[in-house]
Amino acid sequence: MLSLRLLSLDDREAFYKAFNEPWESHFDFIHYWESLADMNFDKYVAMSPGFSQGLHIPKEHVPAILLFAFNELGEIVGRTSIRYELTEQLLKEGGHIGYGVCPSHRRKGYATEILKLSLNWVKSNLPNINKVLVTCDDGNIGSQKTIESNNGELENIIEVGKGHRKMRYWISLL
Repeated sequence: MLSLRLLSLDDREAFYKAFNEPWESHFDFIHYWESLADMNFDKYVAMSPGFSQGLHIPKEHVPAILLFAFNELGEIVGRTSIRYELTEQLLKEGGHIGYGVCPSHRRKGYATEILKLSLNWVKSNLPNINKVLVTCDDGNIGSQKTIESNNGELENIIEVGKGHRKMRYWISLL
């Protein structure tokens, strides 16, 4: 059983444990951690609720909420970023929802559950969005299965860089 929520000051230990996992170099587990919060946990906890209102974020970014996935032991097993709108770039390769599972918690079904909870969060909190875009790298079988198990319908596969392709899925919330 997972729950999605913002960080609180009581989550410091769980946060650093998740943050210090061996993440892939191209994956940004904590948006704005270095650039806006100066890697200061208290500052991040205080400012992160404002991201959803467009506060503190760069002008070219969109309002979004970054929620952390906690298991029944209080461990952070992953996170989700739910964007309230799409730019041209997000329409190509970012989508409405971006999620990640901590390396030590992978292959346990957490990605599927995080995406499911994220979709429910959108339904409950963003009634103007009736379908969401979720993307993954072409060939990432785990992500494909996660998205498809949450009723993702593949629209297309596009080239986003030299030899780099993204699969673009839409999920209806109706």
